[in-house]
Amino acid sequence: MSLLLVGFGLLSAGAAGLFGYAVHRANQKMITLLDMQTLLRESQSTHFHHLNQATEEVMSDISTLQSTLDALRAVRPKIDASLTAHQFLVKHESNAARSLDLEEACAVLRSLVKHQPVENGTNVGPSVNHAGLLRRLLAVFDHHRLTMTSLHLDGDTAHRLGLAASHLQQYEWAEGALGVAYQLSPGHSSVLEGLEHIARLRGDDALHRHWLEARMKLTPDDPELLRSHAHLLVSMGDQDAERAVRRLEALGVDTAADRSLLSGLRARAGARTEAIEAILQALEEDPSRSEDWLHYAQLLEAEGEHELALEANERCLTLDRQCGDAWALKARLLAEKQNHERDALKAATHAVALGAGGVDAVFLKAELLELEGSMVAAEETLLKALESQPYNGELRARMAGRYLIQHRVEDASALLSSTPDGIDHALLHTVEGRLHLAHADRLRDGTGATDGTLLEAALTAFNGALTLDRELNLAWLGLARTQRMLGQLETAGESLSRAQRLGSVKDPSIACESALLALDNGDVQAALLHVDAAEVHGQNATTAYIRGNISAVKGQLKQALYHYSDCLTLDPVHIRARLNRCSVHMGLDDARKALDDAETLLDLAPQLAVARIRKGDAHMHVAEWDAASKEFKHVLESAPHHTHALTQLAACYMSMDRAERAEAPLNEALRQSPDHAAAWYQRGLYYMHFDNLDNALSDFEAAVRCDAHHLEARLQIAAHHHGLGQMEAAETAWKAVLSVDPEHQLAKTRLMECEKNLMKSA
Repeated sequence: MSLLLVGFGLLSAGAAGLFGYAVHRANQKMITLLDMQTLLRESQSTHFHHLNQATEEVMSDISTLQSTLDALRAVRPKIDASLTAHQFLVKHESNAARSLDLEEACAVLRSLVKHQPVENGTNVGPSVNHAGLLRRLLAVFDHHRLTMTSLHLDGDTAHRLGLAASHLQQYEWAEGALGVAYQLSPGHSSVLEGLEHIARLRGDDALHRHWLEARMKLTPDDPELLRSHAHLLVSMGDQDAERAVRRLEALGVDTAADRSLLSGLRARAGARTEAIEAILQALEEDPSRSEDWLHYAQLLEAEGEHELALEANERCLTLDRQCGDAWALKARLLAEKQNHERDALKAATHAVALGAGGVDAVFLKAELLELEGSMVAAEETLLKALESQPYNGELRARMAGRYLIQHRVEDASALLSSTPDGIDHALLHTVEGRLHLAHADRLRDGTGATDGTLLEAALTAFNGALTLDRELNLAWLGLARTQRMLGQLETAGESLSRAQRLGSVKDPSIACESALLALDNGDVQAALLHVDAAEVHGQNATTAYIRGNISAVKGQLKQALYHYSDCLTLDPVHIRARLNRCSVHMGLDDARKALDDAETLLDLAPQLAVARIRKGDAHMHVAEWDAASKEFKHVLESAPHHTHALTQLAACYMSMDRAERAEAPLNEALRQSPDHAAAWYQRGLYYMHFDNLDNALSDFEAAVRCDAHHLEARLQIAAHHHGLGQMEAAETAWKAVLSVDPEHQLAKTRLMECEKNLMKSA
């Protein structure tokens, strides 16, 4: 028991000792913490003391800086304007929806443009800093849809704003501001200069002329204004341009360039002699101007003085080897000289490389390459030009026209189909019309239906060209040809007259079309006169074709054959000439040659149904009935209403002893064309085959009603009456045969028999 007490006492004593030690340690930490707190308060006190001192110093510096800035803004208005504008822009650009204080906005604008010089017009703009701020300020105005009307600026501010905005290429603001300034001070030269400058940049010649002439009212004898006025009037094609140059001459301030301009004006007016005199005066004063030598050479070319033109052109090239127009002129001049094709090609190559001479130079180069035999290089020249100028409508149209002349119809069609959107050129419409005519030549079926659709499309294309350019003679010529083919002969004559007035004297196309129109009007003599006129500049395939047509109309088949053959020698792909020669061969009973022409036509134009008809007719002529029937069936697959094909197919069935199959095509032919004499005649033969003589006679008489000159039908009628012993009717019928063919021997013999029988019975 005592041991337990002793242990408990020792434990209590140890716990008391530990507690006392813990209290002692806590007391020591508290003392240390209090010491640190005291030190921190003293440190903070010192820090705040120093901070107050620094703040007082900064406030003092800020006050000094503000005073300095205020002083700077007072003595430097440009800086003040910049800071004011910047503050305004920061406020409104960061919050675009914030409404504008119009008075504040106008004040900022006035401060920015206040220092814009007005003496030098648009030559001097605002400072770089002010330019940037003004551009931002105008953008804010645009965002809030402010205009010059809503700003209510005074004349001076509007004037300065207009010049500054013009310098910044903000032409809408510039024009509006200068317009306000002009209303408030209409006689201010700087305002007028600014308005003229903007009109010139806009490319508005009429407005440019208005402001330029307004400036000239203030300073009528200013040489620069007179010179600018003259050049502007020249570009506008105004005849008053010469008066402006004359004023320079009267003032005694005209230069060689002015006299050169005067020469150009006189050349445009058709007074080439006076133009040459003026340019010679300019060259005497200053022979170092290459453009004057070029102009002199061009005038000489127009006068037909090609040798002198070449000499003048060489002077131009001596002064400026990079003058593309001079190279183009040299190429033209040399191309007309014999044995100078190689030099002409070099000059044309230079011109094209320099981008001069336009489409004419490109085509001249291609033609010269063709003369050398470089057909591939010629084609590459044109394709390369088109690749570099895909939006050049004239180039594309002329290339397509070239393809049509070469009978590359599909290539022309592909070229037109690949025309980029947005191009609308009169020549493109014209060549489209020519393309429709070329398709019409190759898709004819003899019924007129296919032709009519394509011809109407051509008519639309040519009228589209004339909508864009009423003075385009090629479009009038194409329109005349289309109207002639549609049978509108009177209208075609009017269109052809327009084409003739607008066309070149050396162009034989108009004379050729006039000859064809005269033929359609039945005037063979006029057609001969026109074709003679066309051949003044040399015979070509078209004139030979027309002469063939004239001979055919006159019934001179051998002469027609000669001319058509001549045409095909010059142009083996001439569709109509070969088609007509095929018909002439048939008329001369040379069916084998007609077959050859028909097969050639089908090789050239597989869809030319009328050539297949000719081939079938030729097969019938040599009794190849089965081959003929196949050709007519082929035509009827695409044109089941083709009356001639139906009639000829029935004739083939009759000749092949398949008469029972002939009735259906004959009935269809007569349903389609009740006035088709050949179908009535053929059905009459069909009825005769089956001994249905009354129906046969009725159909023969119907054939005669449709065609009074149908000799075969009249023979059948006469033979019918003669065979039945109806001598009076037979006599009348044989006389009718002789009225068609007075030398018909059988008709004469049978008529004599009738007359003898009638005399006996009398």
